[in-house]
Amino acid sequence: MKRYILLLIAICAIFSSCDDMMEVHKPFIKGGEKVYALKLDQSSFYAGHNQVYFKYYMANTTNIKSVDLYWDDDSLIIPMPSHGSGMVSIPAPEERSYSFKFRTTDIFGNHSLWNTGFANSYGEYFQKSLLNRSVKSFQLINNNSNGEITWFPPAANLIRTEVRYTDINGQEQLVDVPIGENETLCPGLGVNRFDVRSFFLPEANAMDTFYTDWQHVTPVYQLPTTGWSIKYCNSWHGQPSLTGTANMPHFIFDGDFNTFWHSNYANYTLGTHPLDPEITRDPPPFTTVIDMGEPVEIAKVDIYRRLSNNNTQTVIVYAPAIADDQLSDEDFKWLGNVPVSYTNHSIFKNYFYPGVENENWKELGRVEFPSTSFSTPEENLREVDATSHNIKSRYVKLILPNTRSNGNVSLAEVAIHGR
Repeated sequence: MKRYILLLIAICAIFSSCDDMMEVHKPFIKGGEKVYALKLDQSSFYAGHNQVYFKYYMANTTNIKSVDLYWDDDSLIIPMPSHGSGMVSIPAPEERSYSFKFRTTDIFGNHSLWNTGFANSYGEYFQKSLLNRSVKSFQLINNNSNGEITWFPPAANLIRTEVRYTDINGQEQLVDVPIGENETLCPGLGVNRFDVRSFFLPEANAMDTFYTDWQHVTPVYQLPTTGWSIKYCNSWHGQPSLTGTANMPHFIFDGDFNTFWHSNYANYTLGTHPLDPEITRDPPPFTTVIDMGEPVEIAKVDIYRRLSNNNTQTVIVYAPAIADDQLSDEDFKWLGNVPVSYTNHSIFKNYFYPGVENENWKELGRVEFPSTSFSTPEENLREVDATSHNIKSRYVKLILPNTRSNGNVSLAEVAIHGR
């Protein structure tokens, strides 16, 4: 008897537990069994330009009528295509993040469970933050028939850049610059003038590309020497001829480091030197004036001393402080403001140059070469940075006020950077 009582108690406990479990499901089956439509298999949101994008996919679209998308106080009901995939753009004029919820609806009016997502919309504020990829340097190559642009590293969200220019044949060219390219060859670009624009994605998977307006660029570069000449030089070996094969002043811009300008080392007959009848060779200071043919913004001057020679010591670089057409012959012949003095010298005797101020010239800088001679152009290079002077002129004047030998100075090359 006791056994039957225990069995009855156990059976009642089981039915009581089942009643408790059903309490969980009652809200969902109230009014009958709840039927849900199938959910999307894949869904993604993407950033855009004053809009965002919703992409979806569903393998089995049987009886599915639509994808229902809701955000803020708005909605979009998207008819389900038979192939089960699509992408729609959603107007998002405010530049901010948008939150969405979405579900499917079948032909019987049943809905799937909700899904959520979000996407960012970009617009005017992002557009204003964009800057073109910056040009690090520019040079002409292949006998000035092609241009080569070197770039600074790209911004994190830059995807590519374009360069537009008119080539040496008058044809407009467009060159695409991939993000990983740091040097760009521009065929037929013969000057330092071109346009640049860059393209950006606000996010890695954004659908819309932003781009900057075309920006005209005139970078500083080593100026081509075509059309250059010597306006004035007070001493060179072989003067007055300018057709010699050595020592000519115009050899400082012939592009050959093995040729050079050399001051006149020929001896004068005593009593015939125009500066002083007692001296027998041209004394320092020495000067030469380069005429570039047209005014340029002078940014830097590279000075290369003659290879394997230490005669040249100091070089001072000047540019006009007045308009080019106001310079007189005396200005071109000016020898600088550094005094030069000799006492009982075997060649220069007691020659003295007091140094004369000239407000028509502005010093851009000066360089000093060591007593050690060097055999390579790189070792013999000294630079004058002229960017802070904001000079635009066709002339550059060099004055060499001293020497390490008996009146001899020599320079291999002078390169001028500007625009």
